[in-house]
Amino acid sequence: MWTISTTMSIFLLALVWVINAQNTINWAGYQWTVRNAQNSGPGPNNWSSNNVWLDNDNNLHLKLSYSSTTGWTCAEVYTNVVFSYGTYRWFIEGAIDKLDPNVVLGLFTYQGLDGTNEIDIEAARWGQKKARASNLFYTVYPKILGNTQPVSTGTLISLQGTYTTHQFTWTSQKISFQSQHGFQISPNPNIFFSYQTPDSFESSVPNGTAPVHMNLWAFQGKPPMNGQEVEIIIHGFNYTQP
Repeated sequence: MWTISTTMSIFLLALVWVINAQNTINWAGYQWTVRNAQNSGPGPNNWSSNNVWLDNDNNLHLKLSYSSTTGWTCAEVYTNVVFSYGTYRWFIEGAIDKLDPNVVLGLFTYQGLDGTNEIDIEAARWGQKKARASNLFYTVYPKILGNTQPVSTGTLISLQGTYTTHQFTWTSQKISFQSQHGFQISPNPNIFFSYQTPDSFESSVPNGTAPVHMNLWAFQGKPPMNGQEVEIIIHGFNYTQP
Protein backbone atom coordinates (compact mmCIF):
# COMPACT_ATOMS: atom_id res chain seq x y z
CA MET A 1 0.00 0.00 0.00
CA TRP A 2 1.36 3.38 -1.02
CA THR A 3 1.49 6.08 1.63
CA ILE A 4 2.25 9.77 1.45
CA SER A 5 5.55 9.03 3.16
CA THR A 6 6.48 6.36 0.59
CA THR A 7 5.49 8.59 -2.32
CA MET A 8 7.49 11.48 -0.90
CA SER A 9 10.56 9.27 -0.42
CA ILE A 10 10.40 8.07 -4.02
CA PHE A 11 9.98 11.65 -5.21
CA LEU A 12 13.01 12.81 -3.23
CA LEU A 13 15.13 9.94 -4.54
CA ALA A 14 14.09 10.80 -8.09
CA LEU A 15 14.88 14.45 -7.46
CA VAL A 16 18.33 13.60 -6.15
CA TRP A 17 18.94 11.42 -9.23
CA VAL A 18 17.90 14.26 -11.56
CA ILE A 19 20.14 16.76 -9.77
CA ASN A 20 23.09 14.38 -9.90
CA ALA A 21 22.42 13.65 -13.57
CA GLN A 22 22.39 17.35 -14.36
CA ASN A 23 25.62 17.95 -12.43
CA THR A 24 27.84 15.45 -14.23
CA ILE A 25 28.74 14.93 -17.87
CA ASN A 26 30.74 12.26 -19.66
CA TRP A 27 33.20 13.81 -22.08
CA ALA A 28 36.65 13.07 -23.52
CA GLY A 29 36.69 9.69 -21.81
CA TYR A 30 36.11 11.03 -18.29
CA GLN A 31 33.24 11.96 -16.00
CA TRP A 32 33.16 15.64 -15.08
CA THR A 33 31.31 17.44 -12.31
CA VAL A 34 29.57 20.63 -13.45
CA ARG A 35 29.80 23.33 -10.84
CA ASN A 36 26.80 25.02 -9.26
CA ALA A 37 27.71 27.53 -6.55
CA GLN A 38 26.89 30.99 -5.31
CA ASN A 39 29.30 33.77 -4.35
CA SER A 40 32.41 31.58 -4.38
CA GLY A 41 35.88 31.87 -5.80
CA PRO A 42 37.57 32.58 -7.97
CA GLY A 43 36.02 36.01 -8.24
CA PRO A 44 33.92 35.54 -6.19
CA ASN A 45 31.29 34.58 -8.76
CA ASN A 46 28.06 32.67 -9.21
CA TRP A 47 28.41 29.38 -11.11
CA SER A 48 25.65 27.67 -13.08
CA SER A 49 25.41 24.27 -14.77
CA ASN A 50 23.27 25.98 -17.44
CA ASN A 51 26.52 27.44 -18.78
CA VAL A 52 27.95 24.02 -19.65
CA TRP A 53 26.72 21.68 -22.41
CA LEU A 54 27.75 19.26 -25.13
CA ASP A 55 26.76 19.89 -28.74
CA ASN A 56 25.88 17.32 -31.40
CA ASP A 57 29.57 16.90 -32.25
CA ASN A 58 30.41 16.21 -28.59
CA ASN A 59 32.24 19.50 -28.19
CA LEU A 60 32.15 21.02 -24.72
CA HIS A 61 30.80 24.57 -24.40
CA LEU A 62 31.59 26.92 -21.51
CA LYS A 63 29.69 30.18 -21.28
CA LEU A 64 29.82 33.34 -19.19
CA SER A 65 26.22 34.46 -19.39
CA TYR A 66 23.81 37.09 -18.15
CA SER A 67 20.10 37.02 -17.38
CA SER A 68 17.84 39.54 -15.71
CA THR A 69 16.93 36.99 -13.01
CA THR A 70 20.35 35.56 -12.10
CA GLY A 71 22.76 38.27 -13.24
CA TRP A 72 26.18 37.12 -14.49
CA THR A 73 26.99 33.44 -14.03
CA CYS A 74 30.15 31.49 -14.85
CA ALA A 75 31.08 27.97 -15.93
CA GLU A 76 33.36 25.31 -14.49
CA VAL A 77 33.85 21.56 -14.82
CA TYR A 78 36.33 19.23 -13.15
CA THR A 79 37.14 15.55 -13.45
CA ASN A 80 35.91 12.98 -10.96
CA VAL A 81 39.27 11.21 -11.22
CA VAL A 82 42.71 12.56 -10.39
CA PHE A 83 45.86 12.73 -12.49
CA SER A 84 49.57 13.10 -11.89
CA TYR A 85 52.72 13.27 -14.01
CA GLY A 86 52.08 13.31 -17.74
CA THR A 87 51.05 15.52 -20.65
CA TYR A 88 47.75 17.45 -20.61
CA ARG A 89 46.45 18.85 -23.91
CA TRP A 90 43.38 20.95 -24.79
CA PHE A 91 41.92 21.89 -28.18
CA ILE A 92 40.23 25.29 -27.87
CA GLU A 93 37.95 27.21 -30.21
CA GLY A 94 37.51 30.88 -29.40
CA ALA A 95 39.12 34.27 -29.83
CA ILE A 96 41.06 33.99 -26.58
CA ASP A 97 43.39 36.80 -27.71
CA LYS A 98 40.40 39.16 -27.74
CA LEU A 99 38.78 38.29 -24.42
CA ASP A 100 37.34 41.19 -22.44
CA PRO A 101 39.75 42.45 -19.74
CA ASN A 102 37.47 41.01 -17.04
CA VAL A 103 37.09 37.53 -18.58
CA VAL A 104 39.30 34.54 -17.66
CA LEU A 105 39.58 31.13 -19.31
CA GLY A 106 41.36 28.60 -17.09
CA LEU A 107 42.77 25.17 -17.95
CA PHE A 108 44.45 23.70 -14.89
CA THR A 109 45.04 21.07 -12.23
CA TYR A 110 44.07 21.96 -8.67
CA GLN A 111 44.28 19.87 -5.48
CA GLY A 112 41.94 22.10 -3.48
CA LEU A 113 44.23 24.24 -1.31
CA ASP A 114 44.81 27.71 -2.75
CA GLY A 115 48.43 28.58 -3.43
CA THR A 116 49.76 25.02 -3.65
CA ASN A 117 50.00 22.14 -6.13
CA GLU A 118 48.31 23.98 -8.99
CA ILE A 119 49.35 24.17 -12.65
CA ASP A 120 47.57 26.83 -14.72
CA ILE A 121 47.10 27.89 -18.31
CA GLU A 122 45.01 31.08 -18.28
CA ALA A 123 43.84 33.38 -21.06
CA ALA A 124 43.21 36.65 -19.22
CA ARG A 125 44.10 40.32 -18.97
CA TRP A 126 43.34 40.49 -15.23
CA GLY A 127 41.38 43.71 -15.62
CA GLN A 128 44.08 45.50 -17.61
CA LYS A 129 42.70 47.81 -20.31
CA LYS A 130 46.04 48.56 -21.98
CA ALA A 131 46.18 47.38 -25.59
CA ARG A 132 49.60 45.79 -25.01
CA ALA A 133 48.67 43.97 -21.80
CA SER A 134 49.65 40.30 -21.64
CA ASN A 135 46.72 37.98 -22.27
CA LEU A 136 48.08 34.43 -21.89
CA PHE A 137 49.73 33.15 -18.71
CA TYR A 138 51.37 29.97 -17.43
CA THR A 139 51.64 29.62 -13.64
CA VAL A 140 52.82 26.89 -11.26
CA TYR A 141 52.20 26.95 -7.51
CA PRO A 142 54.65 25.11 -5.22
CA LYS A 143 53.91 21.80 -3.53
CA ILE A 144 54.19 23.30 -0.02
CA LEU A 145 52.36 26.48 0.96
CA GLY A 146 54.74 29.29 1.89
CA ASN A 147 57.84 27.30 1.01
CA THR A 148 58.45 28.99 -2.36
CA GLN A 149 56.78 31.68 -4.44
CA PRO A 150 54.85 30.52 -7.51
CA VAL A 151 56.52 30.89 -10.88
CA SER A 152 54.65 32.52 -13.74
CA THR A 153 55.09 34.03 -17.17
CA GLY A 154 52.78 35.86 -19.53
CA THR A 155 52.77 37.23 -23.04
CA LEU A 156 50.62 39.16 -25.48
CA ILE A 157 49.25 36.82 -28.15
CA SER A 158 47.61 37.57 -31.49
CA LEU A 159 46.02 34.53 -33.08
CA GLN A 160 45.82 33.27 -36.66
CA GLY A 161 42.16 32.31 -36.38
CA THR A 162 40.28 30.91 -33.41
CA TYR A 163 41.64 27.35 -33.10
CA THR A 164 44.48 26.77 -30.62
CA THR A 165 46.13 23.87 -28.83
CA HIS A 166 47.47 24.24 -25.28
CA GLN A 167 49.43 21.75 -23.25
CA PHE A 168 51.73 21.21 -20.31
CA THR A 169 53.92 18.27 -19.38
CA TRP A 170 54.29 17.64 -15.65
CA THR A 171 57.27 15.67 -14.35
CA SER A 172 58.87 15.41 -10.92
CA GLN A 173 61.56 17.88 -12.03
CA LYS A 174 59.72 20.52 -14.08
CA ILE A 175 56.61 21.72 -15.88
CA SER A 176 56.87 22.50 -19.60
CA PHE A 177 54.13 24.55 -21.29
CA GLN A 178 53.33 25.43 -24.87
CA SER A 179 50.55 26.85 -27.03
CA GLN A 180 50.11 26.34 -30.77
CA HIS A 181 48.10 27.81 -33.62
CA GLY A 182 45.46 25.38 -34.89
CA PHE A 183 44.65 21.91 -33.58
CA GLN A 184 47.93 20.02 -33.27
CA ILE A 185 48.63 16.43 -32.28
CA SER A 186 52.39 16.88 -32.61
CA PRO A 187 54.01 19.22 -30.06
CA ASN A 188 56.32 20.78 -32.65
CA PRO A 189 54.38 22.85 -35.25
CA ASN A 190 53.14 26.43 -34.99
CA ILE A 191 54.21 27.16 -31.40
CA PHE A 192 53.47 30.76 -30.40
CA PHE A 193 54.31 30.62 -26.68
CA SER A 194 56.24 28.24 -24.44
CA TYR A 195 57.80 28.15 -21.00
CA GLN A 196 59.61 25.78 -18.66
CA THR A 197 59.88 26.16 -14.90
CA PRO A 198 63.43 27.14 -13.84
CA ASP A 199 65.90 24.67 -12.34
CA SER A 200 65.68 26.56 -9.05
CA PHE A 201 62.01 25.53 -8.77
CA GLU A 202 62.69 21.78 -9.05
CA SER A 203 62.36 21.08 -5.32
CA SER A 204 58.97 22.88 -5.32
CA VAL A 205 57.37 21.22 -8.36
CA PRO A 206 53.85 20.00 -7.47
CA ASN A 207 53.51 16.36 -6.51
CA GLY A 208 50.69 13.99 -5.69
CA THR A 209 47.49 13.91 -7.73
CA ALA A 210 44.82 16.42 -8.75
CA PRO A 211 41.66 16.64 -10.86
CA VAL A 212 41.61 18.64 -14.08
CA HIS A 213 39.54 21.84 -14.08
CA MET A 214 38.30 24.09 -16.88
CA ASN A 215 36.50 27.33 -16.19
CA LEU A 216 35.30 30.59 -17.70
CA TRP A 217 34.80 33.35 -15.16
CA ALA A 218 34.77 37.05 -14.29
CA PHE A 219 37.91 38.55 -12.76
CA GLN A 220 37.17 39.82 -9.23
CA GLY A 221 33.51 39.06 -9.93
CA LYS A 222 33.27 42.10 -12.23
CA PRO A 223 31.14 41.77 -15.38
CA PRO A 224 32.74 42.10 -18.82
CA MET A 225 33.57 45.72 -19.56
CA ASN A 226 31.89 45.42 -22.95
CA GLY A 227 28.76 43.88 -21.41
CA GLN A 228 28.90 40.92 -23.81
CA GLU A 229 28.43 37.25 -22.99
CA VAL A 230 31.36 34.94 -23.82
CA GLU A 231 31.40 31.37 -25.08
CA ILE A 232 34.38 29.05 -25.51
CA ILE A 233 34.23 25.66 -27.25
CA ILE A 234 36.60 22.89 -26.16
CA HIS A 235 36.90 20.31 -28.92
CA GLY A 236 38.93 17.88 -26.88
CA PHE A 237 41.12 17.11 -23.90
CA ASN A 238 43.59 14.30 -23.54
CA TYR A 239 46.02 13.11 -20.91
CA THR A 240 49.03 10.94 -21.67
CA GLN A 241 50.98 9.17 -18.97
CA PRO A 242 54.77 9.44 -19.12
